[in-house]
Amino acid sequence: MQRYNFGADDDYLLTHNKLGIETIEQLERAEQYAFMVRALQIETERYTIDTFTKQSFCALHHHLFQDIFTFAGTFRDVQLSKGNTRFCQAQYLDIIADELFFELQHEEPWTTKDRAAERLAYFKAELNMLHPFREGNGRTIRIFLHAYARTKGYEWHYMDLVQDDYMNSMIQSVTNTVELQRILYNTLEHR
Repeated sequence: MQRYNFGADDDYLLTHNKLGIETIEQLERAEQYAFMVRALQIETERYTIDTFTKQSFCALHHHLFQDIFTFAGTFRDVQLSKGNTRFCQAQYLDIIADELFFELQHEEPWTTKDRAAERLAYFKAELNMLHPFREGNGRTIRIFLHAYARTKGYEWHYMDLVQDDYMNSMIQSVTNTVELQRILYNTLEHR
């Protein structure tokens, strides 16, 4: 797993985990297990995503990571980058998130599969560049947009994504979402 490169990320995660875990390897295993349990609650509808606001997005992150991290559900206050990608500056997170979640709430219907892939790629790329949390952004975004796509009449089978192709398309989506749209198109099904 490629770590964020803003300095003492591992130390921060270790000092802000709720279990007193002292190694990154143990923390990753505990996080995977806790995430799996919380994600299963979503699959079995014991936790539902009914609105698509900044607050519900933060609540989802809190739900998924509440057993592990003290910062679950809270936007980061540090700059974040991974490889050559620099994510939204921390001081602009709230204002850009407000704009993006306004767009989500006022989105027109997805009348075709092409339109669904285009808009899903747009929101996936924008939320990824927002990257508001210290950890767990990708998983939170996928689950959130999966629920959102259902409200637009589409099932997004994100478990069918080919990991390397998907990751490369996400890197490209910083400037161009065409490849991401193609990949998402192949994982969308009209309900």
